[in-house]
Amino acid sequence: MSRLAWVTSDRQIAVAEADGSNPNLLTMDVAVGGAGWTGLARSQHTWTWPTWSPDGQWVAAFVVEPADERSGPVRVVSSSVDGVHQEQWLEVAAAAPIYLRWHSSGEALAVLLQRGKELVLEAVDHTELGRGRLVGEGVPLFFTWAPRGGRVVVHSAEGVGQPGRLMSRDPFGTGEDAAYPLEAGNFCAPVVVGDEVVWASSHPEGSIVQVSGTDGSAPRALLQRKGLLALVAAPGARPWVAVSSAPRGEGTPYAGIERVDVQTGEVRTLTTMRCLAYFWAPAGDWLLVAEVVPDENCLRWWKVPAEPGPAVDLGTFWPTRDLVFYLHFFDQFTGSHPLISRDGRWITYAGYPAGGGMADLSEPPRVYVKDTMDPAEPAREVDGGTFSVFSP
Repeated sequence: MSRLAWVTSDRQIAVAEADGSNPNLLTMDVAVGGAGWTGLARSQHTWTWPTWSPDGQWVAAFVVEPADERSGPVRVVSSSVDGVHQEQWLEVAAAAPIYLRWHSSGEALAVLLQRGKELVLEAVDHTELGRGRLVGEGVPLFFTWAPRGGRVVVHSAEGVGQPGRLMSRDPFGTGEDAAYPLEAGNFCAPVVVGDEVVWASSHPEGSIVQVSGTDGSAPRALLQRKGLLALVAAPGARPWVAVSSAPRGEGTPYAGIERVDVQTGEVRTLTTMRCLAYFWAPAGDWLLVAEVVPDENCLRWWKVPAEPGPAVDLGTFWPTRDLVFYLHFFDQFTGSHPLISRDGRWITYAGYPAGGGMADLSEPPRVYVKDTMDPAEPAREVDGGTFSVFSP
């Protein structure tokens, strides 16, 4: 069963059951001069972007000094959910924390940082804690772990507006870099379906969704669309990718969502609503969609079925700054930071009440869980906080 982790109001990490019950603070320091259990106090460090390990036994996060969030040093620390053990994976000076992603084996972490105006991607193996191996640099920079082995597929460029490229790299082994043969198009993160990588190549009239091997071999085209593309792979054995495009480019809503079968090329429209982000449920039977609602000045969650059927309204909200960042880059985050519990019953988010043309910002933001099986029931408040995520 999934568990919940979140960043509390004072930037610590807490965990609970999927429904928000039985909460526990995961990050603590022993206060100077304290004695025994009476000396336990909340950490004076700032923790961000909790990231569950594949087996759900560890939570990795960035930790920085309160005054040094932009200048570093930045540490990557994993904590066991029983609160007994901590491991420091990496420490990097003069950097800002961006994103963490576990390898599917749980034996490696990919760490995305910002140095100055450039993004830097490093990989750390559990057998070599403290040693980061450079995987890629650039602006922008997105990536995914390859389905087998330790290769990383990186989509990057040498500056905003510059031609994009896709590379497959082996940070822990001796394999040579493999360059994908076509210029990368207007999309963010590549995704994995089975043993293949789905990405987008450049085209004079937009971008073409391609399917390739992890070494970039034998690309085959699926469909062409205009604007910024978003690709989200369905979980498990389903050969589907949810594809959407923002015709007017970055920062504008996506116009509908299509389900594409990477084996047959079949395309089915799932919804035509304007949305900011979307996520597959773990069973692959529905999508969680964040719709932009201009008239109510908020976002609305929808449960959109993967087969023909009506969408279910799950309520409105106003997101926190952390959640806005997450939703903006949802196609990178969705493979590592699920907002839907493993059984599909609960969704989680951090924010403020909203609707009727306004958001209530009079109180600090809260972490919520919402029962997707009982959409008429109000969302439950778990705690104050800025970002929340379920274990796989």
